Formats: sequence, structure tokens, C-alpha cells
Amino acid sequence: MGRDTRQKILDSARELFSVHGYNGVSLQDIADTVGISKGNLTYHFSKKEEIMEELLSESQPSDQLGQPKTLQDMDALFLHMQQVVSQHSYYFLYHAQLSQLSPKIAEIQNRSYRTIRNLLKEAFCLFCEEGLFRKELFTGEYDCMVDALHMAISYWGPFSSLQKSIAIDMEYRRHAWSIIYHLLTEKGRAELKSIIQI
Repeated sequence: MGRDTRQKILDSARELFSVHGYNGVSLQDIADTVGISKGNLTYHFSKKEEIMEELLSESQPSDQLGQPKTLQDMDALFLHMQQVVSQHSYYFLYHAQLSQLSPKIAEIQNRSYRTIRNLLKEAFCLFCEEGLFRKELFTGEYDCMVDALHMAISYWGPFSSLQKSIAIDMEYRRHAWSIIYHLLTEKGRAELKSIIQI
């Protein structure tokens, strides 16, 4: 019963956080949704941030990403990143705020950032070697592009909501390619054209 109750708490919290945001949900709200007392809930999680820590620890979407070796792989990575944002909206809609809740959440975010940054940077270097990307025009140009891609995905949730409010709907995949399009050589652009129209 204990494990089932703990999982129900996590599932209910995930749904509530996705709809109302972290600040808009109380321990009592979660307990009511699960159908238990607040005391029973605090037996499993004494604070709301512990619930968020557990949700993030069990999901860790960036740990499942593979190293892109082709532009097709990179496109698949961008699609995957967009799906992760959609599936974990409780996290991405409140990304900036969550890092301030606890050192554990901040570390989870930092680890995710390092993982994605390394994947993208290695892919950029590989694509340069293969003649798909041009060389950097200045030291650290690839780093800047990788950071731009990461910032875009980290805040894609609230940005998408803003887009829809003014009748624009752009997928992250297309946005990501537009950020790095100027890095592509003629060979790279020809290959990308067979994958997606920018």
C-alpha cells in the first residue's frame, strides 16, 4: 500500500503542477486529489519540494539522449527534446523557479544542461569535420549556438503559450534549425533540405 500511495502522490502532483504551476498547488491539494490526509502525505514527503525532487529524479529525460552522428540524428534529437518538454510541462513551464527550491533540483538541472551541451557540442564538431558545418568564425561560436539551443528548449513551454496567444505555432525542431542554419555549409544545407524545409 505504501509504494502505491507514494506513486499516486507523485502522479497526482505531476498533473496538478502541470495545470496550476508549482506555486499554485499545496500539499493539501495533492492529498485531496489522492484521497488521503495531509498527515499521510507528509509521511511520504515532508515538503512539496521533496515531491518535485522525486519527480525530476525519476524522469531525467536528458539521460536517455543519444549522440547525434548525422543531421538526421540531430533532427531526431530536436524532435525528442520537443516531446520531452511536452511530457514534462510541470518542469519546463517553471524551469527558472525550480532551481531555487533546493540544491538537489539545481544539481539535476545542471546535470541535464551538461549532458545536452556535451551532446550538441560534440555533434557540431563532428559535422564540421564532415564538411556539414563551417568552421567557427570566432573562438566559442559553437558554444554560443549550443547555449542558444539549450535556452530555447528550457523556456519553450512558456514561450509556446505566448506564441499561441498571438496565433503563432512554431515547433521547436524548426526553431532549432533556424538558430544554427547559418553554420551549415552548402553540403549541409543540401542534406538538411531532404530532412526539413526551414
